[in-house]
Amino acid sequence: MGVTRQRRSPSPAPRQCIVCRRRTPPPGAAPALLPTSVRARTSTADATWQDWTPASGLPRGNKVKYSGALIADMDGDGWYDLVLNNHDQTRLQVYWNNRRGRFLRGQDALPYRMDAHGMAAGDLGGAPGADWVVMQGGSNGATPAPPRLLRTRGPARRLVQAQRRAGVAGPASAGRGRTPLLADLDGDGDLDLVLLNYDLAAGDRGPRQKVYENIGGGVFRQRRRTGLEDLTVERAIVTDLNGDGRLDIVAFPYLRLLLATGPFAFTDVTLRWLWGMPNWSALRYGVRAVAEVDTANAGVADLYLCRHPRQDVLLRNRGTRLAASPAGAVPAGTASGDVTVGDFNNDGRLDLFLSHPAGTANGRPGWRPDTLLTAIGDGRFRASTSHGATQWTVAPGDSVQAFDYDRDGRLDLLVGGGDEVTAWRGFSGVPGPWSLFTSTIPRAGAGGATTGSYSPSAARRRARAPRGGRRSASARGGGAQADVPPPPRGGGGGGGTTDELRLVHFGLGGRDYVDQVRVRWSNGEVRWLSPPPVDKVTTVTK
Repeated sequence: MGVTRQRRSPSPAPRQCIVCRRRTPPPGAAPALLPTSVRARTSTADATWQDWTPASGLPRGNKVKYSGALIADMDGDGWYDLVLNNHDQTRLQVYWNNRRGRFLRGQDALPYRMDAHGMAAGDLGGAPGADWVVMQGGSNGATPAPPRLLRTRGPARRLVQAQRRAGVAGPASAGRGRTPLLADLDGDGDLDLVLLNYDLAAGDRGPRQKVYENIGGGVFRQRRRTGLEDLTVERAIVTDLNGDGRLDIVAFPYLRLLLATGPFAFTDVTLRWLWGMPNWSALRYGVRAVAEVDTANAGVADLYLCRHPRQDVLLRNRGTRLAASPAGAVPAGTASGDVTVGDFNNDGRLDLFLSHPAGTANGRPGWRPDTLLTAIGDGRFRASTSHGATQWTVAPGDSVQAFDYDRDGRLDLLVGGGDEVTAWRGFSGVPGPWSLFTSTIPRAGAGGATTGSYSPSAARRRARAPRGGRRSASARGGGAQADVPPPPRGGGGGGGTTDELRLVHFGLGGRDYVDQVRVRWSNGEVRWLSPPPVDKVTTVTK
């Protein structure tokens, strides 16, 4: 395979290549867009960040939280926007990226406060930009409520409620809402919908969990007997556990592994996949967050489980079962509340950043140091708390989400601090702030960033972007060639919110150039790029 060799920078600076999925569909398939980026650096030093909150335009002050913000390119201009969720204390706050390092407060998503819980974003077709769903809590079961579905009117930055037209506004969609999932569950190239609920309200005959098929144009029809309806879970991520190309579901806090066996058909394989592991039964309870991370670059999704106050667990994926990771893979005493995955130092390995609940000092709440786990090979990590991205607050860490907010080729962090409630049944919670930390690792190129363009006009011509496609890359240089592990599918964090991150990062380490990139759509189509450039933005238009 012919390659065009890129000149090696004389400095230990990162390189990048961003590969975006197509704008137009091939015959007989729904369109999709999912960018893939490749970034490199010749150093294996731990990543560092600086607090950019005062200059970011984000709000100041402390509020309660619920499962993180929503991160998505809502207006279709190629830059990430935010929806901040302060649970029931404020309206859902929309912040638009001004493409110059700041977020601008927009019109609130809804003209009223609501018991807002998990959110999910995706492209349901039509106007450019990401559409999104937010779940309602249902007032502890007293008034079960349906979700709200917001459609974005592209560059106008106008949000329109569309749950009624979409078919998810009636009593059948109501519940004690927790987490929505937008994913292609039947392999036809568009986004289907799963609504996860806490419990059945009094008098509600079910089902507890509700599954909807996208029948075209963002209109949904409820499906039955999928294998998900009776699960006692609240949150979930979408992944491919066995590598068969179908989208599986990992649900929690009562850990359940659901393998897809066909369109809208799932089988619970939890016992079979965990059986034989030390203390395997204890792993099934008290999971606060889950992230997929390919620690061994084996092409399958390993699972990182946050289990505060118990020790976090990394489960290695053997293709037909999960196995305990080697002793010491996760540093002893690591017990976190949320996790996000990314190649934070661009060395070609996937790292983890952990948000911790509040510590204590003299029996009172104290500030908590969050933890960076830098991958060092063989599925092991080096822990650090001197990374510059800790919130100096006594509030517990509710969420942490990795994304490149300023498109400079480096992963930034959005951290949300605060309990979910301030007072409930004798519990006294502590509110906290939102914080944006920008990466301070060396920029691409010797003299500054050399990223290419992801033009707004190109973004506006794209169509639906189903979640769940597979991305992989092979890189060479410096006497080495290796496949680069793909980043996770589910977005920035491991809790109850699913972002739509179209700029997906791969690190190259000390390698000079990318040999090839493989992009697989959720409907099975595959596109190869050989070789894509580094330090550029390349849009795939298949």
